[in-house]
Amino acid sequence: MPALVSLQLSSNFVPKTHPLGRIPFCRKDISSIPRTFSPRMSVSSRKSSLSTVAPLEAILFDIDGTLCDSDPIHYYAFREMLQEVSMGEHRISEEFFVKNISGMHNEELCRVLFPEWDLKRARKFMDDKEEMFRRLASEQLKPITGLDKLCKWIEDRGLKRAAVTNAPRPNAEMIISLLGLVDFFKIMVIGSECDRAKPFPDPYLEALRALEVSPEHAFVFEDSVSGIKAGVAAGMPVVGLALRNPEKVALWTALEDLEKKTQAMEVTA
Repeated sequence: MPALVSLQLSSNFVPKTHPLGRIPFCRKDISSIPRTFSPRMSVSSRKSSLSTVAPLEAILFDIDGTLCDSDPIHYYAFREMLQEVSMGEHRISEEFFVKNISGMHNEELCRVLFPEWDLKRARKFMDDKEEMFRRLASEQLKPITGLDKLCKWIEDRGLKRAAVTNAPRPNAEMIISLLGLVDFFKIMVIGSECDRAKPFPDPYLEALRALEVSPEHAFVFEDSVSGIKAGVAAGMPVVGLALRNPEKVALWTALEDLEKKTQAMEVTA
């Protein structure tokens, strides 16, 4: 079974004050939240490692919460929109957001959040929420610290890559553009454009087909439960971005070990 590797990231995603005004949001301006790709990760109890995919040919990335810490902006947009339409009836906590909203696609959220609404009304709410998210993200969104280093590492080794997301296409394209990754990602797979979105493996399987890569020679960066399930179901090890995890080992050490194993295999061949 593919390995799950949890990547330790520090975050202050606790409701407090939105940086644009005296509105409940998060402890700090999103630009100051120290999420990083020079991080720590923990290996699952199976003691598996990324070296199982040697020789490495491709890395697949989720977008929201993986390339950038966008969850606080999504959380704020959801909470503000829900307060507008329900007068507080649908107030959500951070815990509810993480467990029931983060990483899910909008069609599924229509049923989860508004089981009593007709689908047209629920979809309109989601469209308006995404518009608010894009407006806020255009002013606040920044890449996770260390992302540029990781991208350079990937490019220097000629590895293939794809962005695979449950986000609507306008969100995904805007984020990739804001992060300066348009040329980095030649392939982008949108969950709602597949037969099934995450947590089903379809989006990741579609990315593998487009890249012409076997799951035995690729791994996934993810941050949500649904995304991790999708990556594992597609047959790949998953580096799961986590806010809190007690077991720690350097990501770069794992990547270096993977590279050494790949080089050894090339020499043997």
